[in-house]
Amino acid sequence: MAPVKINHIVSFSSQDPRYPVENLLHDDPLQPWLSCPQDRSRHLKVELQLERAAPIGYVDIGNHGSAFLQIEVGRSSWPLEQPYVTLVPTATLMTPTDAKLGKNRSGVRMFKEGDFLASARDEKWDRLRLTCSQPFNKHAQFGLSFLRIRTPPDVGDSQAAASPLSPSLPYPQPDAEPAGSPWLSNPAFRCFRADLLPAHASACGEDDFSMSATLSPSPPWEEPPEAWVPCPICQYRFSAAEVEAHASSCGEPDRTVAADLWLD
Repeated sequence: MAPVKINHIVSFSSQDPRYPVENLLHDDPLQPWLSCPQDRSRHLKVELQLERAAPIGYVDIGNHGSAFLQIEVGRSSWPLEQPYVTLVPTATLMTPTDAKLGKNRSGVRMFKEGDFLASARDEKWDRLRLTCSQPFNKHAQFGLSFLRIRTPPDVGDSQAAASPLSPSLPYPQPDAEPAGSPWLSNPAFRCFRADLLPAHASACGEDDFSMSATLSPSPPWEEPPEAWVPCPICQYRFSAAEVEAHASSCGEPDRTVAADLWLD
């Protein structure tokens, strides 16, 4: 379970000069990487070169106001046009209410092998791409405060109980969780695509929604169940391509009807 250091920044989409993306390379002092105040896209992306190609067992993320995060992996030897592989589908870092009120902006998420897609879990990677978004609050800056990457445990590692605090990390370690997520097997959840989640969640529950063609129906069998993600408002499952747009208007009458038309 060795740490994997970040060698350098390959590319990024935006930064505040006072809080540049290079802050992700430094452990002390901890300073966030934040979006440029003039950037209205509400998306941040950074591509990182790791010090070596290695399997990824753990990714620890310090949030700083981002609502959603997606993690992809690749290799420096790949041609530029080759798409990266999804390691962690769109994950929720903040609730819409907290985002709109500016509360609980500095949480920590620790992803482990059970959270990774099987297609990327057992391979070696030397590139990491993080995509953050914040569709609920169009005025606050957002980004990440730190990033830690570690390899999987060695086969011979002891399984004895460890201290609740790891000396290499400035935060407590959570209890072990089962690899499967409860919503994967719950038939009550509905399926959507993940690229629509931030847009859907930003207006979920509001009453003045007018139906638009933001949902492009995608049968759930086009993606494996482990790639579906739940809307943070209604907890229905969507595919990675639709969940952000769905969440932006979740709970509004016309949206519910539209979803029922193709899901039933």
